[in-house]
Amino acid sequence: MKRYPASFAALLTAVLLACGCSQVTDELPDSYYETDTDVISEAETFPSDTTASTVSTSVSSDTSIYISAVSLPDEPSDTSAETTSALETTISETVTNVSERESSAETTAKSETEFVPGTLPTQAVQTAPQITVVTIPTAAETSAAAQPQTEVYYPQSGYYPLNFSRQKGMWVSYLEFDRIMRGASEAEFTDALNACFDNISALGCNTVYFQARVYGDAYYDSSLFPKGDRLTGDYDPLKIAVKSAHDRGLSIHAWINPMRLTTDSQMKSYPENYKIGQWYNDASKNGTYIVNSSGRWYLNPAYAETVSLICDGIREILTAYDVDGIQIDDYFYPTTDASFDSTAYSASGTSLGLADWRRENVTKMVKQMYETVHSANPKAVFGISPQGNTDNNYNDLYADIYTWCSTSGCCDYICPQVYFGFENTAQPYAETVDKWSKLITAPDIQLVIGLAAYKSGTSDKYAGSGSNEWVASSDVLARQRDLTEIYGAGYAFFRYDSLFVPDPSAAAAVNAELDNLRK
Repeated sequence: MKRYPASFAALLTAVLLACGCSQVTDELPDSYYETDTDVISEAETFPSDTTASTVSTSVSSDTSIYISAVSLPDEPSDTSAETTSALETTISETVTNVSERESSAETTAKSETEFVPGTLPTQAVQTAPQITVVTIPTAAETSAAAQPQTEVYYPQSGYYPLNFSRQKGMWVSYLEFDRIMRGASEAEFTDALNACFDNISALGCNTVYFQARVYGDAYYDSSLFPKGDRLTGDYDPLKIAVKSAHDRGLSIHAWINPMRLTTDSQMKSYPENYKIGQWYNDASKNGTYIVNSSGRWYLNPAYAETVSLICDGIREILTAYDVDGIQIDDYFYPTTDASFDSTAYSASGTSLGLADWRRENVTKMVKQMYETVHSANPKAVFGISPQGNTDNNYNDLYADIYTWCSTSGCCDYICPQVYFGFENTAQPYAETVDKWSKLITAPDIQLVIGLAAYKSGTSDKYAGSGSNEWVASSDVLARQRDLTEIYGAGYAFFRYDSLFVPDPSAAAAVNAELDNLRK
């Protein structure tokens, strides 16, 4: 995506005339997939009388937005005076909006521009929608065998996304849902989420990563995945979240876990009118398309059918909701054990070693997700949030971050989880950020640094001699955020409750961190 200079008005005039118109150990334990975020977060207990503190502040004045020109067709579909006039008016308004938000000529392509609510350009002139046909199970299906299928048409989204030249993000996860969604009515959830987004905006953030799929489920209206277990009411959380975010000038990205599914005990009751439930009950798919690893099930990216299901789910979100992007996190291959996909590997006939073959599978999946996002909405963005440790990504999760950061067509932004302190012995924060910055050589890939808000006020047992840093200092996050500016990178806090509804044992330290972040 590019920003357009003030001289863009002249260029658009010309267009009108031409058209005939006037190697270290990570902080995370070896059993990361079962003990990382889930255990850290589930160990937190939230007092029943604790609520998020709401800071009454308007949207930060330095909020920034990408502005792109309205796309013009190669040839006007209507050359009447009325159409010409409407087109000229639309372009004139677009140029005016771009010009008003244009900074000095010295502003670089990564500079931020001011967001003015209500001035997003509309796509008054559009080409015919691109129609993609996918086959999904109907609600009436009850078994895997000989089930009738229906064709569902997903037209290209006409929504003009709200995205920023420098993301300042906050993750809102299913762990927040335990507090604000489980057992809540639609009105109660809406009020709680509005309070969250008020605090996020007041902290100077401009982007929310809202968890839409956690374990092969959905926190939105889906034909492909069953309702998430935190959603006990009859309402659409993503629909509410999109409105709440956009009302505050916040970009919202639907955050999904593409491969991770439920536990073994939960999978036994997975509804059979969904593909995953059908695969579980199909002896030829159970253990191949979906695989049990240490008590949790995962989709196997070695099969085109599993990747298609993941991508159909992305398309379903983008065509039904005005989300501004899709983000996936770091749950790729859950194990280095060769038995996970031995059948697929043997049948592939590949000359690649297992590790390279797995990395190739994940990269193919990533590229297909990227293509799906941009075919559903060309201006939406696709982001990946891998682990902060580059070696772990490549060798243990088979996530080829080196290719993703150097090759166009893999992602629009990469958001490594640099959940380390400055004094971390194995992965010091500053050096790790520098490493990630140097990895990005492909054009148009943004860098966003994930920050460990959940560590504030706690001992970091994987940090070596720096284990006490988050307890002894109350400005770690503020300094980490400030360092991202040097690299022109964005930042994102994991996660909302860690900052605004902290564990009582860490509350004093977290409140001090918040005071420093607000300065």
